[in-house]
Amino acid sequence: MQATINLLRSQHEEIAAAVGDLVALFDMRYADAASILGPARMRIAQIITKHLKTEDELLLTPLREQRLMASIPGCEAIVIETRELRLTYSRHIGTWTARAIEERWGDYVVVTRQLNERLMALCDLKMKDFYPVVLRRILFDPAPAPRMTA
Repeated sequence: MQATINLLRSQHEEIAAAVGDLVALFDMRYADAASILGPARMRIAQIITKHLKTEDELLLTPLREQRLMASIPGCEAIVIETRELRLTYSRHIGTWTARAIEERWGDYVVVTRQLNERLMALCDLKMKDFYPVVLRRILFDPAPAPRMTA
């Protein structure tokens, strides 16, 4: 369990570092940030994609297979928020093209700060209240839920 928590924590730290690198650009003029903005955005996308895959493989798939999702308070809300945030990020990337960012740097900064605050709040919630509960349930109570019969 500790190894899995450590892996998830290290991935969250990678996300936070990548977000921090992006946010640091927001104090710059667009002309100064432009050359490193694209790589910073790409890095966040890659890290999040990797993390969501890890989360699915280590937590969500076992929860589904063992039919335990409904037994974990808040699980559905966290899964929904994760999905919604992923969709929001996809729309954000599509909306905020290089040209749009250049033309509306100030607006991009405001919107992106808000989106990243939402991401970091979700990461904190998962680390504190979701992962420990899920891992205890998977590892220490692995019996599948009984099937309902008609």
